[in-house]
Amino acid sequence: LLSSTTATSLSSVFGSRSVRLGLGSIEKGGAMVADRHGSGQIQRRGSDDAGFFNWKRRGKRYRAYTQMRAMMQKGGFLLLWVAVGLDVIISIMGHPIAGQALSASIVSVYLLYTISLRRLVCNFWFTVIDFFFREISVGGETKLEALRDGRATIFCVAPHVNQFIDPIVVMKVVAEQTQRHVSWMTAAKTMDRKYIGAFAKALKCIPVARPDDMIFKGTGTLTVEGDKVTGHGTKFESEVQKGAVIKVVLSKDVTASGKVLLVHSDTSISLSGPMRRTVRKAKPVHDLDKSYNRALSPLLTILVFASSFLVCVIVFPMFIPGRFLMLEYMLSFQVSCLSTHLIYATIRDGIPHSASLGEYVRDNLISYRGSGRGKKQGGDEAKDGTDASTPLADEEEHCDIGDQKPYTILPFVDQSEMFEQVHEALLSGKTIGIFPEGGTHDNTEVLPLKWGVSVMVLGALARCPPGNLAPISIVPVGLNYFAPHKFRSTVSVDFGDPIQVSEELVNQFRNGSKEEKQEANKGVIDLVLHGLNACTLQAKDVRTLQLFRTLRRLFVPKGERLSVTDNVALTQGFAYGFDRIKQDPKVKEVMTRVSEYSDMLLQYKVRDHQVQRFRESSPSKKRNGVGGAAKTEELVPKGLLSLTLIRLITASILCLLLLPWWLCLAPAGLVGRVISDVQAKKVQKMSVIGTWKVLMATAVIPLLHAGYTMCFWSALGQVAGLGWLFFAPICGLIAMYSTEDSIRILQSLNGLWLLLRQSDIGQKLYEMREELHKQVRELQEEQHWLDSLDKKTR
Repeated sequence: LLSSTTATSLSSVFGSRSVRLGLGSIEKGGAMVADRHGSGQIQRRGSDDAGFFNWKRRGKRYRAYTQMRAMMQKGGFLLLWVAVGLDVIISIMGHPIAGQALSASIVSVYLLYTISLRRLVCNFWFTVIDFFFREISVGGETKLEALRDGRATIFCVAPHVNQFIDPIVVMKVVAEQTQRHVSWMTAAKTMDRKYIGAFAKALKCIPVARPDDMIFKGTGTLTVEGDKVTGHGTKFESEVQKGAVIKVVLSKDVTASGKVLLVHSDTSISLSGPMRRTVRKAKPVHDLDKSYNRALSPLLTILVFASSFLVCVIVFPMFIPGRFLMLEYMLSFQVSCLSTHLIYATIRDGIPHSASLGEYVRDNLISYRGSGRGKKQGGDEAKDGTDASTPLADEEEHCDIGDQKPYTILPFVDQSEMFEQVHEALLSGKTIGIFPEGGTHDNTEVLPLKWGVSVMVLGALARCPPGNLAPISIVPVGLNYFAPHKFRSTVSVDFGDPIQVSEELVNQFRNGSKEEKQEANKGVIDLVLHGLNACTLQAKDVRTLQLFRTLRRLFVPKGERLSVTDNVALTQGFAYGFDRIKQDPKVKEVMTRVSEYSDMLLQYKVRDHQVQRFRESSPSKKRNGVGGAAKTEELVPKGLLSLTLIRLITASILCLLLLPWWLCLAPAGLVGRVISDVQAKKVQKMSVIGTWKVLMATAVIPLLHAGYTMCFWSALGQVAGLGWLFFAPICGLIAMYSTEDSIRILQSLNGLWLLLRQSDIGQKLYEMREELHKQVRELQEEQHWLDSLDKKTR
């Protein structure tokens, strides 16, 4: 009975037979069936998501399969009833194990035929993301109402700063808000990976071949004169084709490139024009500004772990009886991982902390160190040693190459098949997701957009008859992270106004010349960029972004608590309005004072909301000055000692109760941190850290749970092992939420300790904040700083 109930519940949640009726669409078996031109006629298509089995054969086998599947869809619950009956009968006959095995086999067959693989994969990753983020806030969800008529939609998402986490977050929000599945444009290189590619295929992603992913070194050397390339020991005929790009590195920051027009022989090529030399002037950034460059190497980390483990194995037998040998080794392993993690984090970030404890200080310190980061001009990802997140000023000019130089080749990629697939998907009412920047980055601004999204939309609409365009909308989506790579951080997903491409641009793309097609593409890209700017939080560098966030905190009245979405909107208002009023002397003075205030918060390791409560945490009194005049109020540490002791004792008790769970998860934290830093160092990007943390946790935590279960089973018996197996996950979930509370208590001790130790500094911070609060409110009244916000948000 339990197995049949479970199977019915699973099939109802993940099953492929759910039907959604809309104003012009039906989703059946995970496939969208849409009214293509609004004529009211639904175009039926076969489902490509009908469970694990998807036979394409025809004939007797196929007919037998379809009849069996139809029978199971209509009366599958009867099969579950038969499974229960066989289990009971065979068990009564004295073969309980055989009965359970046969029943489990029948239930498994039922689930395989009724569960949608896509929905199963989606729900798994949605659950993982719910654990990784403390809150996923949604803004502009009312703008999605226009999509309920079943029209095709392209979600353009930026900035792309969190690799594989970004698409899952957007998929989750879109599924909750519109019940749509988003098929992502994914690099073919990613689709070719063994495990990640399997997940991408299950999620119906569309592969995109990128020349940058297929770059290779050419044979021999070459010289260039004008548009003529002469090879020396080269194999142009077998390695180069028309449309490929030849790239030559002249020095560290200077490259030359040209597009191939014609291949004459193995040693002769004609280019479409003279080679263009590009001088990349990157702002110098020290390698240590990237936290992963300060981390221990994997070899040193293993040595530190081995040393800690050896010490624990020697010491613990003095306190643990010999019959608990497995528990002794398990505890040694956990303590070694925790101590190694603390040492690793101390060297990497400068302060000891676990995956959560004290990380807010680390994030602020890194942001302060990395204040020189800014926008990279151009959408290509940096492949050389230049920091991809620094502002670039490229200079281009024609050049010849007299000396023989090695070269690399970016092959020509025919994207016509991919665009054909996308056009068919759009005209059949599907939903597609794309990151128009072309790759991940660490910038605080949106990179220049690629033209792929415009070619997709215009190409699909150009296939429609004039005057009867298919309803296709482009929806800008802004991903606004507060700490994108941090466990239990927050993210706001903000939707912009849906964009409808005008028929004028479609006609220009359909019938125009090459230059007119480019103008049509540029027109669509400008619309998308404008929409993304309206729903993303941007600043010229990390330091400026931190100042805008501090302005937002200073502006909000005391006691008011805003949602994540409102926090993002208010910070956007300050960012957008700053360019308009930044030359005003009052604004410059306020920004200087805000910068000083932020530096003091970092120096004394307190937060702004703690400074707000400095007056509440300690009663104040007035002292009369000369002539009876009232002097400035001073903070008196009355009652602070008892409050500090109470919180310290509370935090200590919580830490002691939570320590076993921290020890259990320490190996996963250590592995995730080391592997993510190694991967980030390979590509010189922070944008991969969050992804590798999630991937490593997903792989390591189940293995740890199985290992701990065996340890408890062997040391304490069957009951203890089964108890850990079934109840440890829910206890761990409770421990995760309790850890957040304990961290908040520990963080509050910083402010209390400051008031006890240096009450004059606390007084200065409080008065400085009150003065800045008044100045920021006055600037809003005088300069209308936040007028860029819509009326509802204001």
